[in-house]
Formats: sequence, C-alpha cells, structure tokens
Amino acid sequence: MKRIDTFAGQNWLITPAALAVNEPRPQNIHGQKWLLVLSGVAITNVKGNSTAQWLKETLHLVPDFFNPLNFAINSYSIPEPSGAGRAFQVEQWSPFAAMSSVFNQNLSNNSGFAIDVWRPSPFGGGTDAVSGRPLNNLFAGIQVDVAVRDTDAILHRVSYNITLLGKIVSTVNIIT
Repeated sequence: MKRIDTFAGQNWLITPAALAVNEPRPQNIHGQKWLLVLSGVAITNVKGNSTAQWLKETLHLVPDFFNPLNFAINSYSIPEPSGAGRAFQVEQWSPFAAMSSVFNQNLSNNSGFAIDVWRPSPFGGGTDAVSGRPLNNLFAGIQVDVAVRDTDAILHRVSYNITLLGKIVSTVNIIT
C-alpha cells in the first residue's frame, strides 16, 4: 500500500449537522454531529512497469482533516482536555475517487489506466479523553485501488470527494 499525503489542492467544509424532526438536541457540544466534506487532488505518480501486465496498487489517501476540525473547535469554542488528540468519529460516509491526470510518453499500444474501487481505510479506535469510553470508527483516510499498464504510463493525480457525518472527539490514544 502506498501512502499519499501530498496534494495539488484541498478544499473542505465543516458545519453542524441539522437535527431531524423530533430528534433530541445534543446534551453538550461533544454530542454535536458534524458534516465534514473533503475534496481535492492527490499527487500519486504511479508508474507502470510492463507493456503486458497491469501494475495494481492500493493508494492510502490521507487528506488534511485536522484544519477543518481545528476550525470547528475554534469557531464553536469546543473545550478540549490538555494533551488530548483530535479525531473524527464517523457515523455515515460516502467516499469517491476518480482519475485526474494521466501521462503516456511514447506509443500507447495496449496501455491503460484504471481506478477499480475506493473505500474508507480501516477505521481506527481509541479512548475518549472526556468520558474515558472506547472510541471506534475514527476516520483514517480512504483507500483507492488503481492500475497502470505500460512502462512509460503514469497515473499522476487522483481526485477525491469524501463526505462524512460524525462527531469531533478528543482522544488520549488512537489505534489504527
């Protein structure tokens, strides 16, 4: 698996999620649900290595989700225990990835590019710094299965859009 943490550009939106009809209000800010949308272009540079076989690679895209969390924490005065880390506990998600930029220098007989599937990375776990309870479903990026065929073919960039619904949590440890 190839970790991708270099991006040509990233955008995000974070806002408190609206309540459904008859849904009880959160008892405190720690119970607030948030809508977090992350989009951008990841620099992948996956180069093919054969004119006869597909090179298949799983990319682990880890977009910046700490700046949106910091924005919400600062904008809504969310208290944090000292020394605690920040994470996003996912309740619902919808990831998407697509090819954004490809290159093939010479003849492209039988060459190709593919994005086969995308999914969340396995969610992490930890301990809630406020309540001491175990946490699960901590966001850790997405995995994208790509393929390239040809020795001079390069999948330069992958675009993504990740929509998450969940809670901002403070952790004393994160287990991935």
